[in-house]
Amino acid sequence: MRSRLIRLVASVALMLPALLAAFPAAPAAAAAGKIQGTITNKVTGQPIADACVTLGPPVVCFGAFGSNPGLHTNASGYYMIDLDALAARDGGMWELYFLKDGYTMLYSGKFTSNGGYTFSGQMSPTGLTPPPGPCLPGTGPGIAPPAGVPSGIGGRHAAWYGQSGYPTLRAGERSTATVAFYNSGSIGWVRGRMGEVAYLGTWGPQPGQDSPTALGGDGQLGTPNTGWPRYNRIAIQPADYVGPGQVAWFQFTIAAPTSAGTYKLYLRPLIEGAAWLEDYGVFWVITVC
Repeated sequence: MRSRLIRLVASVALMLPALLAAFPAAPAAAAAGKIQGTITNKVTGQPIADACVTLGPPVVCFGAFGSNPGLHTNASGYYMIDLDALAARDGGMWELYFLKDGYTMLYSGKFTSNGGYTFSGQMSPTGLTPPPGPCLPGTGPGIAPPAGVPSGIGGRHAAWYGQSGYPTLRAGERSTATVAFYNSGSIGWVRGRMGEVAYLGTWGPQPGQDSPTALGGDGQLGTPNTGWPRYNRIAIQPADYVGPGQVAWFQFTIAAPTSAGTYKLYLRPLIEGAAWLEDYGVFWVITVC
């Protein structure tokens, strides 16, 4: 009897490795994976960058895309949360929220991540724009004359010699502007004599050479009447005579259009009936708020 029991135990001991091999090993813990996707604009289909991506529970941001704390979509609208790096368990229940100024919040709903999960969605623009800042009319700092200008050049010539600052105006308001030109030529400018009197004329690119502008004029061709000599002549030399080496201070009125925006007025001096003088790209920037 004893010998039979010994033989049975020995047989089981020999068979045990084979029996254990017949059963699969217990599976290793599955990787939690990554939650990722792309967020786009529901209207345009374009990617939405810098949308804050929150994962819950709890609802918090992870990582750092962009300048704001927390996880944000990149320039391609892509985001990724590495659950393994967060030591999260696989098969966990999650939910995502996406937030960005100017868009309604996007919610993924609850989902289970088994080895990873992909959620891509579209955010709807609210159609709202942030309110503008207060409209504060005024004139910016003047622009000082250059350190040196040419002089004594034979013939008719002029050099820009400083100007008043750029104005900010409410719609319909008016502002006085001043610009100085130095007579760098050898011929004087004489008021009231065709071929010798100096004017400022409209120039390009805005509004264009001798073209009317909504910023001022004499009432012709749809221009506002701001006291200009003509719709395309902004100002006339104020002194009867501006000799070589002297400075003429031209003054004129600008009217703000009715629509908010940024406008430019380019100008250039000329001797009426004789020649345009040097073009230094002189212009005014008018901000209408």
